[in-house]
Amino acid sequence: MTTKGVLSVTLSLGMAEATKEDEETLYGILNKADKALYSAKQEGRNRVRVYTEIKEIRN
Repeated sequence: MTTKGVLSVTLSLGMAEATKEDEETLYGILNKADKALYSAKQEGRNRVRVYTEIKEIRN
């Protein structure tokens, strides 16, 4: 509540995960989180999206 009334807030989050084994750079992690955030915003307000990547299996 503010002096002028109720303040409405919405929140969209993008998340990415890294493990020690991934040898991921900070830039790479932030880039993935940014892609997840963009996806969350595309789907509407109050969304949380976690970056997932389908890795090709190469023989």
